[in-house]
Amino acid sequence: MPQNGKRFAAIDVGTNSIHMIVAEARDGGGYRVVDREKEMVQLGLASLDGQPLTEEAIERGVNAIARMNELARRWNVEETIAVATSAVREAPNRRDFLRRVKNEAGVRVRVISGEEEADYIFRAVRGAVDIGASTALSIDIGGGSMELIVGTEDEIYYTTSEPLGSLRLAQRFALAERALERNIDQCRAFVRRRAAKPAKRIRRIGVDISVGTSGTIQALAAICCDTPDSAGLKELARDKLVEMIPRLAAMSATERAEAFAIDPRRAVTIVAGAIALDELMSLTGLSTIIACPVAMREGIVESRIARLTRTSKSSGSLRRKSVNALAQKTDCDLRHAVHVARLATRIFDQTRELHGLSEASRELLHVAAVLHESGMHISDRGHHRHTYYLIRHADLRGFTGDQLLVIANVARYYRKSPPDPEDPNFSELTPELQNEVRRLSAILRIAEALDRGHRQRIRDVAVRAKSRKITFVARTRADASVELTSAVKRAKYFESLFEKRVAFESI
Repeated sequence: MPQNGKRFAAIDVGTNSIHMIVAEARDGGGYRVVDREKEMVQLGLASLDGQPLTEEAIERGVNAIARMNELARRWNVEETIAVATSAVREAPNRRDFLRRVKNEAGVRVRVISGEEEADYIFRAVRGAVDIGASTALSIDIGGGSMELIVGTEDEIYYTTSEPLGSLRLAQRFALAERALERNIDQCRAFVRRRAAKPAKRIRRIGVDISVGTSGTIQALAAICCDTPDSAGLKELARDKLVEMIPRLAAMSATERAEAFAIDPRRAVTIVAGAIALDELMSLTGLSTIIACPVAMREGIVESRIARLTRTSKSSGSLRRKSVNALAQKTDCDLRHAVHVARLATRIFDQTRELHGLSEASRELLHVAAVLHESGMHISDRGHHRHTYYLIRHADLRGFTGDQLLVIANVARYYRKSPPDPEDPNFSELTPELQNEVRRLSAILRIAEALDRGHRQRIRDVAVRAKSRKITFVARTRADASVELTSAVKRAKYFESLFEKRVAFESI
């Protein structure tokens, strides 16, 4: 475990800018940023696409890193982690640059792949945005490349790094100053060609939220946002972006910097970055993204802290510990149970207007899903009844008596017959608790069916609601015909309870 106060410096040597944060570890995991430094060095200026780093760019880079290293020393950091991305990665004279940084600035810089860069970025996003059980798309537009990552809180499904950085595009298509319409059109066509395949893959996976990082997206969000001085995360709408691009393109870099109070060097590349983002949002069908003020350097620190603490998550609450203990004691298929719990809470979150239940009910559903097969170790036949008995009489600490009754009944009715007023276990509940059990068990029946084969072939589920119809869209890893057939049967209770027609699709 790291000791409270241990400090790290993370340096991100990017194509456009070099950033450093100094972070202080906290006991039990986590960190706080105690200092930041940034210089827009533009290492990739007049290079990229196979061209060497210029002598002027190397000099700017070495000097910037030396100043940052000196600042880190003043903070008494115990470790400095420095990584370089596309500009250095592609440069034929990268060894010369790395040698000079080591000898003159006293910093060893490691060149990383686009995939590793994407991993760091997504770590930072997960630390700053409450993804929850959602599937998120992270978009990072650097100077040399665009990183796209799709994943959840626990798993990454897809990463790619494309040569669609703002500085690269600005240089290739002469977009630094007042941009000609034909140059804009050529840039758009190039972005569409390069981003078409990744966008198709992203649409197939399906995403619930989209998060944009990098200085380019932060600047665009500040320009397009109606309340630019608001604190917290900003939402960048594509329609505002579309309106802004012609205005920016018609200005010189100096005029952009003055009109929108952005860094003069950012003003040189912002049109190209805006075009890249606009085309990507169009290809993926995104109407808005969340602009998040974190980037790879925060991901580097997250990764380092996680390695030191051996886990990036806390050990959990008293309730969660007692639930996990019972699950392990009964030797149920915990991987299946946890996956069903995730699917169930995903359905819960997306049908809130329909079921009208509280956040407290969501936790009870999660617990019931984790324990829904705990009675299997007693007997496979009628195990749902054994599950009810175990939960009802287990020492699950932190729950009230009513909460245990709800959990036990929801797990009891995940299969076969739905709740029946004649059943003794159900009839003892108050009308309010009966209503809660009906609604939660209707959700759990579908979620469990979606992993009928215990193979996690359906990795996620999205819900589309209309006035008379609910469509469950299964996002699959492999053929899931068995699971979908089972879900259709299990959904009949959901249909009758909520008086909605239910359909299933897969992508």
